[in-house]
Amino acid sequence: MRLKHPIVVAACLGLAGCAGFDEAVEITDEYAETAVVEYENAGGSWRIADKPTENRLKIGPSLARSFSAAFGNTVTFVELPRQEYQTAVEGWLASAGRTCMVTDGQLLVSPQWEFRYSCR
Repeated sequence: MRLKHPIVVAACLGLAGCAGFDEAVEITDEYAETAVVEYENAGGSWRIADKPTENRLKIGPSLARSFSAAFGNTVTFVELPRQEYQTAVEGWLASAGRTCMVTDGQLLVSPQWEFRYSCR
């Protein structure tokens, strides 16, 4: 078996609280062909891969934000709370003209989250 995302595999092995190793890899693979958009709100810059026909998306901090958090002045990565991700998701959906609410969310591999949503 050839692993498509060895970094995800390594990260998940080292992190407690992942969605489950196999599930996290499977979900990440499902977004491989999904376009990523950049979104900014008061909390920072985000990368979002949306699957509107499935009412779900994957979100994480922008690459620049992730690197600065990991290698900034303190060299300590502080994990963002779920609510900060969810607020960004809700803001992005609203900015796209969609009336949606988050119905569920799960940590995939820090700092990546998947959220499900319902729209009117």
